Amino acid sequence: MTDDTFVIELAGRRWALPHLPFRIIKSVQPALLKVYSETAELGAATLAESQIDGLAAAAWRAIAYAEPSLTYEDFLALPFSIADLFTALPAVAQAAGLRIQATVEASPGVGKSISTP
Repeated sequence: MTDDTFVIELAGRRWALPHLPFRIIKSVQPALLKVYSETAELGAATLAESQIDGLAAAAWRAIAYAEPSLTYEDFLALPFSIADLFTALPAVAQAAGLRIQATVEASPGVGKSISTP
C-alpha cells in the first residue's frame, strides 16, 4: 500500500481518504461491485432505491473512517444528488482497493459520468 489519499467531494465538503482498512473494505466492496456490474449492463438510470441506498451507505462508511463524528443520518441530510454520489464513488472504490474501469451515465440527460483509471 502507498500513502496515497483519495479525495471525495460531496455536498460542498471534501474528504481525503487513505487506503481503507479491511473492516471497512469488506462492507464497501460488495455494494460497489454489485452496482458497477449492474450499471455497466443496464445504465445507472435503472438503479433501484435499495441499490442507491447501498451506494450511499458505502460512501458514508468510507467517509466516516476519515470523519468518525459524521453519523449516517447526518450524511443522508447532506445536500447531494445521485449524480453527485456517482461522481464520488471512484474515490471510494480506489480507497477500498478496487481498480474498476467503467463509464456510467448518472441519468439520461444529466451528462455526468464516472470513470476509474
